[in-house]
Amino acid sequence: QWVFSVFEDKDGYFWFGTQGYGVSRYDGKSFVVYTTENGLVNSNVNSIFQDSKDHLWFRTTGGVSRFDGKTFVNFTAAQGLAGNGVSKILEDKSGNIWFATNGGVSKYKPSKDDSTGTFINYTTNEGLSNNDVSSVLEDRNGHLWFTTFTGGVNKFDGKNFIHFTSKEGLASDSVNCIVEDKVGHLWFGTKGGVSKFDGNNFINFPIQLFTSNGRSDNEIRWILEDKYGHIWFGTSSSGLSRYDGKNFIHITEDEGLSY
Repeated sequence: QWVFSVFEDKDGYFWFGTQGYGVSRYDGKSFVVYTTENGLVNSNVNSIFQDSKDHLWFRTTGGVSRFDGKTFVNFTAAQGLAGNGVSKILEDKSGNIWFATNGGVSKYKPSKDDSTGTFINYTTNEGLSNNDVSSVLEDRNGHLWFTTFTGGVNKFDGKNFIHFTSKEGLASDSVNCIVEDKVGHLWFGTKGGVSKFDGNNFINFPIQLFTSNGRSDNEIRWILEDKYGHIWFGTSSSGLSRYDGKNFIHITEDEGLSY
């Protein structure tokens, strides 16, 4: 049984998203399992998110499920979601829920009583560079950023899209993830290394910097900033790399990392 995600909710319960077995909640003593028989939209749960109203959102391979502790509400393309393949969920400062999907970006605006909501979808028809969206982030200025698997990066101010691709200095047009660091710089993990954006220019860290033991077939899959300001990079085949602002440190199976 594969566990794709682990999440601790605001009450201290742990949730485990699995492949084919739904999601399990652990209270420190016992497990409770939720599958499609309980109302989950799909039993392949890739990630878990909790919004400001304490609803849990489960991202699956067949849409999204929202759980209030008792009841599941499911969202798929049939209910207005841009695509059933959801790669990222975000709640913005106004309480809207954003979904990065394989059919574009969806903005879900809940009603005041949260009983219903409306979808607004953004695709290439509205100016998105590519409909296969890998991630979404709201920066400290309130701008939305959408990364795509083949169309680079999109900055959205609520009305217009600005595109950033390799022509503008991005390391690669295939972008997996995005993080904003403590000073407001944006970091993009791509198939061609890492790009740091200071608001005006890109600084690229080539893929060779994330290579050790002679490996060169890798890409940046995720990025995380720790409490010390160090940036951590997860690669597809060369383990972990940590950047302290000056130097890279590699962690592979030689240092005990499990593959």
